[in-house]
Amino acid sequence: MTPSKRFTAVFWLLFFGVTTHAFANEFTPQQIETLATSPTWHRLLHYEPGYGNSVESQVDDDDFFLAVDGKTNPVTELNATIEAFYQPATDLDQHPLCRFPARWHFLNSELSLPAPPFALEQCPEFNQWINTLKPHSVSLVFASSYLNSPSSMFGHTFFRVDPENVEAGSTWLSYAVNFGAELNAEDNSILYAYKGLFGGYPGFFSVIKYYEKIKEYSRIENRDLWEYNLNLTPEETHRMVTHLWELRNVDFEYYFFDENCSYRLLELLEFARPGSSLREEFGVRAIPIDTVRAVIDGGFVASVTYRPSVATKLENDVNRLSDEHQKLTWQLARREIAPDDPAVTALSPAEQGQIFSAAYEYLRYLELDNPRTQEGAQYSLQLLRKVSQLPVEQHAVPTPEHAPEQGHKTLLLGFTGGEQDSIGFGDLRLRMSYHDLADNRIGYLDGAAINLFEARLRKRESDSLQIEQINFVDINSHAPRTLFLKPITWRVQAGFERLYSRTDDDLTAQVHSGAGVTYGWGDDVLVYTMAMGRLEYNELLDHNWAAGVGGLVGTLVYLPFGTLQLESDYYQFSDGLERYQHKLIQNIPIGRDNAVRLFATHQKQVDTLIDEVSLEFRHYF
Repeated sequence: MTPSKRFTAVFWLLFFGVTTHAFANEFTPQQIETLATSPTWHRLLHYEPGYGNSVESQVDDDDFFLAVDGKTNPVTELNATIEAFYQPATDLDQHPLCRFPARWHFLNSELSLPAPPFALEQCPEFNQWINTLKPHSVSLVFASSYLNSPSSMFGHTFFRVDPENVEAGSTWLSYAVNFGAELNAEDNSILYAYKGLFGGYPGFFSVIKYYEKIKEYSRIENRDLWEYNLNLTPEETHRMVTHLWELRNVDFEYYFFDENCSYRLLELLEFARPGSSLREEFGVRAIPIDTVRAVIDGGFVASVTYRPSVATKLENDVNRLSDEHQKLTWQLARREIAPDDPAVTALSPAEQGQIFSAAYEYLRYLELDNPRTQEGAQYSLQLLRKVSQLPVEQHAVPTPEHAPEQGHKTLLLGFTGGEQDSIGFGDLRLRMSYHDLADNRIGYLDGAAINLFEARLRKRESDSLQIEQINFVDINSHAPRTLFLKPITWRVQAGFERLYSRTDDDLTAQVHSGAGVTYGWGDDVLVYTMAMGRLEYNELLDHNWAAGVGGLVGTLVYLPFGTLQLESDYYQFSDGLERYQHKLIQNIPIGRDNAVRLFATHQKQVDTLIDEVSLEFRHYF
């Protein structure tokens, strides 16, 4: 550096240093204190209340803060931010003004700050990003639950950011804003659960093309998408996206139950619309569909759009075909018959069009799980040419009668009265989430159940209050098999349950799981069977540990007045004892968030037979 350049650099450093402190001195301590404690500043820095009057930012990235103690001190962070805006502009993209444009807009609007060394319009990367997204409107997208992925069992939410002309174009070219955990592929299920519950994974925002999300959810994971088109103004949308720029490459701790994908999106909406409050009820847990309800109740939703998955579209197409035509479609897609087979060519052009169209879609569906070969690509093109040559009546997938947010809430409190072998009892049940097989089906997937952290206490006439059951995890997937779709039925449960012998009882640690098949009968009946295995530690047994194998059969009947579940299971254990259970459950909804449920069971436990009947009032909140 030449002497003249060195002098110039020192001059500007001294100039901006003196000027910065002069600017800081223009504001009274009261002005700074008021701004530092304002909701907007706290939302910009993601401060949350701590012990006493303290606060702490949920951001876990030192580069996000400009003061040494900025993570816990809003006042020093505000002062440091004002000073940083007037630093020399040696690297525009790294300058605090370009890194934190939302902070500048807020502080300048409140304090009428002097002009900075350069204008925001001169920030290269920030303006390129804004010009790429062209933010004009926002939709909150809910992807339905996906039981084969632990991180997606409860569904998932993300934003879609649209340009101004999205109505005339395609949302496929819009951008998706997602918050997710950065998982370690080497972590096993137990480690994943531990880290997910206790913040062992970093979470971060990402922005990708919306069609990539459609591909991931709709095509690969077969998840329906519900797009809740928000009524944010263009100014509110720009405000939100500007703050999102500040959060790029910034780590948060990710918690599976509360500080998750949905919770972070609510933060962005609260910042976009000052005065809104969406997170108050989510201090302990933030289930995605509950956050959707909060956004609706907060007056943010203008309209709703349903986007069916590839599997849903395929199911809709083949259900319009007769059984004979479905078989021909299946045979065509799997190349068991040729396109010029007489069984096909003898049909009318309209019938052929429907069959070839469905066969092409089914072939594309099969290719999602199998690498596409050159031979397969040529055959797919052959089917597509047939479709183009024939009349094909297009049938849009009808929007389901009930949207996901219309289902019952996900926290459960239950009060039960009943008899066990002529001895009266009362139960208190608390379930942290989410939905069981007999709950009201509205808004949930038929045959899918996810229950985490469920506890049941019992007071019998002859005993003190004691734990009857604790389920840490209880997941059931009973998707029905068809000619075209062949999912595996499975369930897994782990926790404690009280077992009884003739003379004693024990709170037994157990885990059981199984796999099998489910078939549908019309739209309202599911019949299933599974092979089962069970491992338990039971002090009522001679050797405490026992393993059992067996099976179960059951049915779910969705009646006009509620859900009926009938199920029987049988186990043969390593200690030579057998156990079985026959149960009946009839759930009767009372409005959306209340129900009564009848239980009746006959079972053999250890060395005794037990009959139990009860009636439970269930409140979902």
